[in-house]
Amino acid sequence: GKSAIGDVIARRMGNYNFLDTDTIIEKAADMTIPEIFESEGEEGFRGVEAQILDSVHAYVRCVISTGGGLVCRMQNWSKLQTGIVVWLDVAPEVIMTRIEGTDRPLLQTDDPLQTLKNLSDERKEKYEQADIRIEVTQDMDEEKVANEVLKQIHDFIDDNPPAWKKAKAKAQ
Repeated sequence: GKSAIGDVIARRMGNYNFLDTDTIIEKAADMTIPEIFESEGEEGFRGVEAQILDSVHAYVRCVISTGGGLVCRMQNWSKLQTGIVVWLDVAPEVIMTRIEGTDRPLLQTDDPLQTLKNLSDERKEKYEQADIRIEVTQDMDEEKVANEVLKQIHDFIDDNPPAWKKAKAKAQ
């Protein structure tokens, strides 16, 4: 999933750290995410999630994996945009096969697949604002996804040089 891919990317980029906001949330709260949802509700969880993002978004040389619902709050989206945002676009059917046996709080419904489709539809407008979109298919393993992410990050940086580079080129 996102965490495994993020970790691979961070290691392959050299001296980058990898942070998973869900893991940080669980450690900070000393509860699992399902327990947080149960005791605080989704709104309470989103509040904790926003606080964690506040504390990690300014890190440099860092790959950060977030939960899919993080984009629901506008202030979170603006913090994400301080870096390069990568959307791992995975079809709900593929997600369901990959998370089978887990206890995702928002998917504890009579029809988890339909719930996941609805969540994807609700969030898609935000996801589409990512700098990079990687379409992840059933046959792609973590290495293959990481390779594609790294290739597209490289291309994105080449196509979007920092302002100082543009100024230097203009001055010459």
